[in-house]
Amino acid sequence: IADKALAARGAREAAKKARDNARNLEVKGKNKFINLPTKLVDAWSKKRKNCELYITEGDSAAGGLVTARNGETQAIFPIRGKIISCRKQTAEKIYANQEVANIVQALGLEVSKENHRLVYDPAKLRYGKIIFACDADPDGEAIKNLLITCFWWLCPELFTNGHIYAAVPPLFRITTSKNEYIYLRDGAALDDYKANHNEKYLINRMKGLGEQDPDELAACLLDEKTRNVQQLVVEDFDATDDLLEIVEGPSVGPRLEYLLEHGEEANVD
Repeated sequence: IADKALAARGAREAAKKARDNARNLEVKGKNKFINLPTKLVDAWSKKRKNCELYITEGDSAAGGLVTARNGETQAIFPIRGKIISCRKQTAEKIYANQEVANIVQALGLEVSKENHRLVYDPAKLRYGKIIFACDADPDGEAIKNLLITCFWWLCPELFTNGHIYAAVPPLFRITTSKNEYIYLRDGAALDDYKANHNEKYLINRMKGLGEQDPDELAACLLDEKTRNVQQLVVEDFDATDDLLEIVEGPSVGPRLEYLLEHGEEANVD
């Protein structure tokens, strides 16, 4: 009983700190001063519903995205590697994590005193779209899954109300005989291209986002006319929650069983 009481108190204290951090507007007289994470390169538009927050791994990828972005509506926020696994930690440890604290601060939402999660309020949410921009390799997929788990733990309403997206960077780049670039999402797209084009062309496997130049990042991730960005849609709330518990939760047995049953469905490109 004592351990549970101490854990509950720790969670309350951590949530209070998070609520304090989330108050990103400090009013002094009639002036408002925005207190945001130092690594966040924010969008400057006052129409926050039109703004997009790109969360990416590392300063290198963030630097290219900052160079290529539309500063009016696109904000860039780098994180350091794999974020904390929220399904395996207490609320106290989650909010003590600097990356999570920065995300909460950037979003602008308040923390509930009852369940220690973010309170969904579209009037306070600072971005209409939150886009996970991770590498196309297995490490990038792992980071994306951890981000999905984190945001689902913090505020599942961000998913159910259509705010969460994932960028799908290309795995291949075709250089045509006219020296034009064509970006292909995966091996299936490459096979289709080969089947329908007989002229000479060069195939390059794309590297991580940090090694792509700003023009490539603009074409593949940022430009609304050419980018490949998918909305993460939740059709069944309970089924989604159960799946995240299986694949990201603390129990190994259910995860192993799920992987053995569904492993062949994975995209290995």
